[in-house]
Order: sequence, then structure tokens, then C-alpha cells
Amino acid sequence: MDHLLQDLAPLMQEYGYAVLALAIAVEGLGIPAPGQSLLIVASYLSVSGTFSLPSVLLVAGSASWLGNTAGYLVGSKFSHVVEQRGWLKPASVKKVHRFIDKYGVMGLILSRFLEGLKQLMCLGCGMAQMPKHHFLVGNTLAVGIWLLVFGMGPAYFHDEIGQIGLFYQRHQHGFWAVAVFAGLALCWWLVRRRRPAN
Repeated sequence: MDHLLQDLAPLMQEYGYAVLALAIAVEGLGIPAPGQSLLIVASYLSVSGTFSLPSVLLVAGSASWLGNTAGYLVGSKFSHVVEQRGWLKPASVKKVHRFIDKYGVMGLILSRFLEGLKQLMCLGCGMAQMPKHHFLVGNTLAVGIWLLVFGMGPAYFHDEIGQIGLFYQRHQHGFWAVAVFAGLALCWWLVRRRRPAN
């Protein structure tokens, strides 16, 4: 956490909510940016009153939802341009398509927490022609959960954030393996529940 504060706190203090919104929004278009890191720093600094936590959450949530939706629309309407211009490598496109085909809306939600995939996911959903209502539901849920973890978490666990971050870095693969398993188990249970009895 110390290195994040050292690197990004001056940026947040100089440009405020504008840089937070811009960095988060462009990630939805497939452009790498430190949006999530800035959100963590802004949330952390809100404890000291440097920023307002409700404003941080509102700005970050709006920027993420709109940026992701813009990425989806670009992928849906201009997939041929994205591929021809080489904005996404063919291998990356195939990887994202496989992920979407396998996990659907749950994959969209999980991708929000996977670096590298989250920047490509919304473009990929559009290019894969995911139904619009599925994307909107998944995007809304993904942004809400993401804000809860990275927007509210640093503020409410201000004193323990260093230990939590260290634990996550050491065990992130296991953490997300459990999360994916739990998500798939929930989906299976919901499908079984809706299936009519013979």
C-alpha cells in the first residue's frame, strides 16, 4: 500500500476526481491504465478527509459503467475495425471469446478482478455479440461488486490494508479459484432450481 500511495497519491491530489474518472473509463475501452490503483488510493485517502468517499464511489462507479458500456458498443459495432487495426491480438480475441462462451455473465463479473482480462473483456463481449441485456446486467453487477471491494474496502479496512494486500498477493490464485468454483456452483444450483421437475 505504501508504494501505491507514494506513486499515485500526488497524482490524485493534483488532478482529483478527473484523473480517477479518466483512468477507470479508458480501461473499459481496452486501454491499460491505473484505474483500480487510483480507486484504492482515493478510498484510502478519504479516511483523512482528502476526498469524499461517496464522491469517490460515484465517480468511479459511473466512469467504470460508462467506460465498460462504451467498450462493449465499440466491440459490437466495430469489431472488424478492431481486428483489422490490430488493437487486439488474434490470440487475445480467441482467449476472451472462449472465456465468454464458457462463463457468460459470471465471466464478465469475475473478469473485473483479473488483470489483463478486465481491460479486454468489454470489447470482447461486444465482439462476441453477447446479448445486450446480459451485458448490462453483468456490467452492473461487476461494477457494484468491484466498488464494494476496491472502493469501500480500503476505507473501511484502513488500518489492516497492508496485511490484507500482502495476503492477497501471496494467495490470489487460490482465492480466485475458490471464487470461480463458488460462482459456478451457484449458477449450477440456480439452473437446477429453475429446471421443471419430470
